[in-house]
Amino acid sequence: MKYRLNRFQRHALSAAVALSLAGAAHAQLSTATIKGQVASAQAGAVVTAVNQANGNTYRATLLADGSYVLTGLAPGVYEIRIGAVKSQPITVQVGETASVDLTANTQQLERVVVAGSSARQGVKDSQLGTNVSQRMIAALPQTTRNFLSSADLAPGVAFSTDQSGNTKIQGGAQNFDHVNVFIDGVGQKNNILRGGLSGQDSSRGNPFPQSAISEFKVLSQNYKAEFEQVSSAAITAITKSGTNELHGEAYVDRTGTNWRQKNPFEKEREAAGVALPPSSKKEYGFSLGGPIVRDQAHFFFAYDGKSIDDSRQIVPRNVNMLPTGKGIVPTIAGFQGSQVDNFKEHLLFGKIDAQLDDEQRISVSLRVRREADHSPESRDLSAPGNDVERKNDETRFDIKHEWARGGWFSEARVGYEDYVWNPRSAASSAFIKYKVSPAGQNALSNSQDVLFTGGSPNAQKRGQKGSFISEDLTYTGISGHVLKGGAKFKAMKYDLSGTAFGVDTVETIIDNVTGLAYYNGTACTGTNITNGGNNSDQCFIRRAIPGAAASFKNNQMGLYLQDDWAVTKQFELNIGARYDYESNMLNNSYVTPAARVAALKKLDVPRYGFTPVAGQTYAQSLAKGGVNIDDFISTGSSRQAFKGGLAPRLGASYDLFGNRESVIFGGWGRSYDRTMANHALDELQKNEQAGGEIWMIKNKFKMPFADQLTVGLRQGMGEWNAEFALSSVKAKNQFVWFGGNRDANGGWANQSPIDPLWGGPDGYGTLILGDFVGETKTDSVLVKFEKPYTVASGWAMNVAYTYSNAKTTSKEWNNDIFDWTYGRATHGWNPSTLVDKQRLVVAGVTDKLLPWGMSLSGKATWASGMPRRITSCAAGWDKCVSVEGDATAFKQFDLGLSKEFAVIGHKLGLRLDALNLFNAKNYGGFDDWGGGPVGAGGTKNAVGGDNLNLGKPNSMRGDMRTYRLVASVKF
Repeated sequence: MKYRLNRFQRHALSAAVALSLAGAAHAQLSTATIKGQVASAQAGAVVTAVNQANGNTYRATLLADGSYVLTGLAPGVYEIRIGAVKSQPITVQVGETASVDLTANTQQLERVVVAGSSARQGVKDSQLGTNVSQRMIAALPQTTRNFLSSADLAPGVAFSTDQSGNTKIQGGAQNFDHVNVFIDGVGQKNNILRGGLSGQDSSRGNPFPQSAISEFKVLSQNYKAEFEQVSSAAITAITKSGTNELHGEAYVDRTGTNWRQKNPFEKEREAAGVALPPSSKKEYGFSLGGPIVRDQAHFFFAYDGKSIDDSRQIVPRNVNMLPTGKGIVPTIAGFQGSQVDNFKEHLLFGKIDAQLDDEQRISVSLRVRREADHSPESRDLSAPGNDVERKNDETRFDIKHEWARGGWFSEARVGYEDYVWNPRSAASSAFIKYKVSPAGQNALSNSQDVLFTGGSPNAQKRGQKGSFISEDLTYTGISGHVLKGGAKFKAMKYDLSGTAFGVDTVETIIDNVTGLAYYNGTACTGTNITNGGNNSDQCFIRRAIPGAAASFKNNQMGLYLQDDWAVTKQFELNIGARYDYESNMLNNSYVTPAARVAALKKLDVPRYGFTPVAGQTYAQSLAKGGVNIDDFISTGSSRQAFKGGLAPRLGASYDLFGNRESVIFGGWGRSYDRTMANHALDELQKNEQAGGEIWMIKNKFKMPFADQLTVGLRQGMGEWNAEFALSSVKAKNQFVWFGGNRDANGGWANQSPIDPLWGGPDGYGTLILGDFVGETKTDSVLVKFEKPYTVASGWAMNVAYTYSNAKTTSKEWNNDIFDWTYGRATHGWNPSTLVDKQRLVVAGVTDKLLPWGMSLSGKATWASGMPRRITSCAAGWDKCVSVEGDATAFKQFDLGLSKEFAVIGHKLGLRLDALNLFNAKNYGGFDDWGGGPVGAGGTKNAVGGDNLNLGKPNSMRGDMRTYRLVASVKF
């Protein structure tokens, strides 16, 4: 395909190229900056920063007004030199712009002494961010070695683990797809699947070896223009590097079922006669770093491994509603038992960096991730064999070259990535979800789960592969300005194949009188049988869909310009803009099958008591409901790439008294994200099934974005740093699949407006439309107190509090990618079930409170509870309503105790973590389906429906009290 830039794109590209040719650049995704004033020194003097760990040097020239800017610094401890005089050590963190004013004399550089300033170097910043030190990462108790588990030390950000061990990060009401993690400045964005970063879609693994992480910063809002493909939380981490001394560490840790308390569901199953088999989780690894050539070249290597044998109990639900000993009930009861599901992960990271000369540095890194997972379709209800083997493999390679001269700094990169996600099941029998409905109801529409059997339908392969080249530039030769610009080009290829429905998927109730299922092994039985035996009132069959493949290329381009302008000594402006473009986000060449188009254009037929007017087509019926089906029919040339990805960003900070004690800050900015390519495969796969569903994506593509507005105050309080902020985030253009079916008058007939399950045009199943119409909004109060660690005090603490009012246009209330009925912003705002109204996280570490040199660490998390959506159709299937239910609070306190022993020149470490020390019961989900109309003589629940399980918990949010033992050796 021939692609031409429009006029704006040509001008933007020309500006970036001109800046690139003019000199060099810098981006602070993985580095830090030191800037300030030097009194009693001459203009033109060379200011040098020397890394105390590896001897790397960075230089700047003193300008006429005595100002200097040192850019591109790797986070660490530095000594600043002017001529023969030296400063005291200065520590900078990742992403920090440290303001350090100095006074020169003939003996020593001295920092200007301002109360509290030693810990307040980076407060003049419009970004809303939180630094997490290596000490905090290593010291805080955690269930697994995932450095991202400390991301919730930032207000507005939540980290969670479900009962299967899958983790996710989320900021505000946007779902977890909209985060991005940058490792050494390189985004880890998942282009094809969910989870924000590659490898996080349904994985019990860790994204990166924690042994290799030095520190990271969580930016929840107002990030500068160099941040790409993110509209929620942005996390930028820096890896460790070798130093002039050889250092290494090896560790092993263990936990398991015999080291934790059983949760209420496990106790219930044991009471039913199913014991919980023993299981364990082991993590192990080592790291090694040191010099290749002292002060010039260094290496670092890290490996983290994980092995899990995860036990579960299988006990059919709702068997009290089934007739004992009749039909297939004994067979169902025979599946009661236990199972152990295995998982293994290998994480490898290696890096070599070298200072080539006084002006140039180079860094080469390699990352490898390999996972093998055995996972059930349902942890609670899947019988043995109803599971899938899942591969999750990733390889990344990056080269970075830095060059500095005068007021210029260049950071050029090239990189390669190859990520494959490959779930598959060997079983070929139908996947059957057995259900039961209340006595006298006998309908699938108000049924409850009993047991899942058969093979998993999952037989897929998803891959993203690509290379990138980028150039980031900084110029500091104009007093008061740090000018940045950058350009990035990334060539991606997506290989998406297989099918999510490799076997028939059957939902059938078991008759609560005869004990027989309304499925005879090939077709549905019961009343009102339709669609060739695929549907009845008591049964639904989604037939297997043959495998299909979508392989297409996508070129991604990003340009940005940024000016950090110190207008006065106290007032700073951050002005930037970013432009992003993708040539082929969702398979531009796809053609909607002609048979499906013809079905949509055919004359409509009487359906559900509605007879269309003479000559009215199904497409015209849709139009009465606001759906122009021509907007969704793809001809192979009708799809339009989004070209409006211009994102301005403006921030400011003002130091009220000029001593960095009280700083007002704020900003507004737009940030564009991206839509995952797997939607294109969903469309292709579903349309491969003869007579199946019709899936269609709107031709006019859009990129999701968020407008972020923040105003706040940073205040020094002795040794403490406080931050108070008001935040508003409005996100739009989020991709949503929704049900397109409408009756002849453009409505939903007598179907439930919550979830109409009836078919599409004559001879086909449901019409599913994909559009970029989802919206969320989150208004928050963000409060943070931080006491940094010092050797003198021997302790550190972080307090993060968030109050959120989060809304979504999703009628499911969860801002998921499926919103079956509506999916349009015109249907009003609903509470978001993804966000706690209030959230408090307190974490700390001390090495001076306990005797014998022991260290104590702890983390307490309290959340008021996510809103619950209770849906009831008690008044009739066409009168369903959803109401907000009472949320349940989340409470967890983790404690860690550690001690290091000196043994033959090495350090032997022992650590015991007690997770959820007070054994809080944190439920993750509830049965919030209120049920349908109550039959004659039936019992009503609290909302008048027939589901007597209403309000009962059905899953856990994390584990009960768990102990974890870690042993390590350092040298």
